[in-house]
Amino acid sequence: MQLFHHYLVSAHPWIPHDWEELWVKDVPAACHKVSAASGSCARDLTSLTTQYPYLMDAMLALAGSHLAVQVENPQTALAVQHRQKAIVGLEDAFANWPPTAEESYIMLATSYLLCFQSSYISDGFLEHFLSLRGCSFLSQLIIDEGFSSPFSTQKGLSMIAMDTAFTKFPEVDQELLQQALLSLKALSSAMTGTGVHPIEKAIVGQLAETLRLLLHSDLEKETDELPKPRDSMLDLFPFANPILPQGFGLAFDSIDWGNITDPTPGAPYPLRSFAAMMVILTIFSTWPHEALMRMFDRTNQLGNVIMAHFCAVRFVLSSLAAPKMALKTPTRATVQWNALIISAVDDDKSGEWTKYVEWPRKILRCMEACCERHKGFTMEDVRSMLLHDPGAFKEGRARRY
Repeated sequence: MQLFHHYLVSAHPWIPHDWEELWVKDVPAACHKVSAASGSCARDLTSLTTQYPYLMDAMLALAGSHLAVQVENPQTALAVQHRQKAIVGLEDAFANWPPTAEESYIMLATSYLLCFQSSYISDGFLEHFLSLRGCSFLSQLIIDEGFSSPFSTQKGLSMIAMDTAFTKFPEVDQELLQQALLSLKALSSAMTGTGVHPIEKAIVGQLAETLRLLLHSDLEKETDELPKPRDSMLDLFPFANPILPQGFGLAFDSIDWGNITDPTPGAPYPLRSFAAMMVILTIFSTWPHEALMRMFDRTNQLGNVIMAHFCAVRFVLSSLAAPKMALKTPTRATVQWNALIISAVDDDKSGEWTKYVEWPRKILRCMEACCERHKGFTMEDVRSMLLHDPGAFKEGRARRY
């Protein structure tokens, strides 16, 4: 019961931004059905039998890992047991293909829960994106088949909602952005020839676009970049779901690396910057499996350097567009992800790649120092540090306030 309560209060998923009621009411309710013999005692918990046990296991696994990542000596065995049961149950559901409409939504919810749990596991980086690819596959199935949701809270999958953080987007330290862009510029010089995979160019191009759109220009903004908010008291903005296939231009080959720190006229454009970052999720979610695995091959040093930059940029910028619920997310496991990647670069006997991770290493040192001081260091703490002590990132140290 402790894990279930923790899931409801603190650990349930926080995206899309307007799905909270679904995660805390509809999804838990879907785990049970009323026994036919229960009669008028339908509200008695003893009359309930588990309908989708793997969904419940995924909820409890997420809660267990969320708790464990915030303490000094975590007890992870129970979370791992629930995760294993959830994965086995989900695999069994895939083995009984095709699913009904209800089953497809249960499988999608389970995949989302496992995706979120992996972000609290120190070696869960690859599993995070594999689960995200499952979410993408199931979402496409639901859309293509026109399946109706079994949940009382009806949500579309082709569009997601984001809150109004973009209307009050803070100024990002310009020197920090320039350092990141210059690091990518140096890396681009190593990305010539025929041996570079398109996914490597695509990710680097989107990272550069993400950062450059936040540089400040002296020219006025030409247009209002914000879409119209949904008709909702929450004032949410609609975005194309980033885990679904979509067309986008590959930015790498069109980048003027010689002038990469020159701002785009009218910038900053926080919404366009966010969209560029989301394209990377689209790449990980929808590109061929072998392309994804190339980025997670620890013997691929170019891939390691790119992923180190991806993690570093996410540390710096993701908190600025996050909903309030997401700001409570502990960061320690994702810091450990980046540490493993940079360690793989350092282990390369040639030594030729370490010069390309100097900037990501600064970001990592900063995050490690902060997590060492406070095991429960959250995205909200990252946001506060970025706004009040950006020098911590630039100098690779813990915050000073």
